[in-house]
Amino acid sequence: MIKEHNVSDLTRISNKDQTTVSRHLSTLANAKIIKQKRLGRNVYYSIIDTEMKDWLESTITIKRKVVEKVALRSKIQNFLKKQRREENE
Repeated sequence: MIKEHNVSDLTRISNKDQTTVSRHLSTLANAKIIKQKRLGRNVYYSIIDTEMKDWLESTITIKRKVVEKVALRSKIQNFLKKQRREENE
């Protein structure tokens, strides 16, 4: 489930610098895609549109499955290469 994040969270998650993340967040907020909530010194961001949130969650799930399949495929290929080398020795 997608939850609220502050700039520090999003910087770490995205592996982008804080300036870039802040600029993108500003653009998304101006487009009314995300909303901001201030708690103390932190500002937390979350997606406004439930359809957009559902789409993003689906996209993240698909990406994870693809990454898992690619990793599995790589393990299988490495195993088969090792088997072939052992057969040729």
